[in-house]
Amino acid sequence: MINWLNQHAQAIKLVLTRMHYNKLSTFMISLVIAVAMCVPGVFYMGVDHLSKLSNHMQDETEISLFLKLDASPNVASEIDAALAKNTAIKQYHLVTKDQAWKDLKAKAESNKIDNEVSQLTKNPLPDAFFIQAKSADPAALETLKNELQGIPGVDQAVLNAEWAKRLSSILALGTKIILFIAALLALALLVIIGNTVRMQILTQKEEIIVSKLIGATTSFIRTPFLYAGMIYGLFGGILAIVILTLIVQLYNQSVTQLSNLYSSDFSLPWFNIPLYIAIIISSILIGWLGSYLSVTRSIAAIKID
Repeated sequence: MINWLNQHAQAIKLVLTRMHYNKLSTFMISLVIAVAMCVPGVFYMGVDHLSKLSNHMQDETEISLFLKLDASPNVASEIDAALAKNTAIKQYHLVTKDQAWKDLKAKAESNKIDNEVSQLTKNPLPDAFFIQAKSADPAALETLKNELQGIPGVDQAVLNAEWAKRLSSILALGTKIILFIAALLALALLVIIGNTVRMQILTQKEEIIVSKLIGATTSFIRTPFLYAGMIYGLFGGILAIVILTLIVQLYNQSVTQLSNLYSSDFSLPWFNIPLYIAIIISSILIGWLGSYLSVTRSIAAIKID
């Protein structure tokens, strides 16, 4: 066990020493990996922020439940009890016909358009419940609306969820685009890292031949190159996190004034632990896989004469 640990420790030390002597090329490869990882990372942060923003906009997704004009107070009480038992409803409130009529007249008078209202001989407005659902998902909202529509005494249930449907479609499309871009960039990184490792193998061809002559296994020869790919991925992932943090800071500074105008918070969180961990792990895995594919093929092609 100790020999195995020493072997891997020496391999890592050898790789780090070679990278130290080739700082510029190491930095350039890490920068390429970082940029490639930043692109899907930025898209993800944007889509994730829009998704969270849609949750904050739930208050704008109301179901208006209008009762029949001849509904009695008992009917309103029964509907109130039914709404209280519904687990899909976050909160609701009742606006009586008298209160709605009073508010309408006050609004009409303030806008000096009370001629039309004053011509009405009786209150045309029904009692209405305004309901806030727990979920902003368009399908869940539509299901809840249809359920409420069937309550006895309800004349009409109205749901204005067009914005939620559009936003849900945009988010779904955005997620697919992220996956597609990430897959393309992962393939590109595999090629880049694979070619880098292949060039290293060619420059050390004589050392590999000597190692084979003295009985070194393919696994022993391959280990340093695998660590090289993983370390390239690690450096690239760390650099990607730094770049993403700078991008988030610049974005937050740019939208501060806009956020103040709308009394809202459009800022992105600068410390996204799950995303950063995913970037690091993905970079290391891509580096390992690119190195493995390249070194396995290249070492097998080296023949001992």
